[in-house]
Amino acid sequence: MGWNDFRLPACGERHDNEDGTSRQAELALLTPGDELNLIREPLNEHDPMAVAIFTSRGIRVGYLARVRAIWIGSKMDRGQPVNAIVERVKGAALPGSPLGLVMRLNMDGEEPELPSA
Repeated sequence: MGWNDFRLPACGERHDNEDGTSRQAELALLTPGDELNLIREPLNEHDPMAVAIFTSRGIRVGYLARVRAIWIGSKMDRGQPVNAIVERVKGAALPGSPLGLVMRLNMDGEEPELPSA
């Protein structure tokens, strides 16, 4: 595991996207190590500090919690690279359970690594 990697849960995974895509269906396709993209949403009507989480397929699967979005988003605004991967999908082993996302982030320009088993 990278020395400056950290674990962070997502928020809002139970909601569908405005275009009708299901965040839950997209989460079901993810596996540990899959790349995630963090995108600032300054025009978000609910929170101009929002940072959305997208899969490599371009589907939004959630957001950073507001307190984390303010901190991480400000670093993104200053050009600091933020890289993220899937660490695990909560509930994946429980059929019918709502799914949640836990990711690994690195803000030093390096690729985050999964923790050793």
